[in-house]
Amino acid sequence: MKNISYGVIGLGKFGSVVAEELITAGYTVIVADKDEEALKNISNPVNYAYILDSTNITALKEAGFHDVEVVIVSIGDNVEKSILTLMALKDIGVNNIIAKATSNIHGQILSKLGATKVIYPEKESAKRLVKDFLTKSIEFEIFDLSSNTIRAIKLNIDEKLAGNSLKHIAQNMRVIAYKKLNNDWEIMPDFETTTVYSGDVVILLGTAKELKNFEY
Repeated sequence: MKNISYGVIGLGKFGSVVAEELITAGYTVIVADKDEEALKNISNPVNYAYILDSTNITALKEAGFHDVEVVIVSIGDNVEKSILTLMALKDIGVNNIIAKATSNIHGQILSKLGATKVIYPEKESAKRLVKDFLTKSIEFEIFDLSSNTIRAIKLNIDEKLAGNSLKHIAQNMRVIAYKKLNNDWEIMPDFETTTVYSGDVVILLGTAKELKNFEY
């Protein structure tokens, strides 16, 4: 169990996405939830998955959480269980705990009890969304094709990108389709020699990990 890097407790909307992203990135992950159905909803194969009461010290140790470098506690609106889970993890010697909070008071309690970092997913998502509205200068859409593993990007070329080759536009992604303004779609175009112009559209394909390194 010494190779375990991350643990995720609570597989709701936030926790399941965290687990999926860590697995996609190649990390070894322990996941746990009280609900068997929540475990089944993880599409990527996990190394270790447990149905357990996360406030139970014995259950956490038997699952191997004491060997995990970082544990993410993503328990929903049950503040009491979230706090007791944090305390149980501290009791078994987990040093790095990232805990989800649903309110400022909840977050303050988690911090005082020893959470390494407290996050507020809804608040932080709203901030990122507004930041995107204010700073994103290139228009593109992202589509999940395989449970957060494979992504497609529809990129609309503007004056800033015009004049570049498809190879430059794609960066670390693959070009699967290209449409010149007022022309038909071209599948698998020659990205070495094709130059894009304002009004063109490019479809790119890549993994979730590659998308993180894709910048415009």
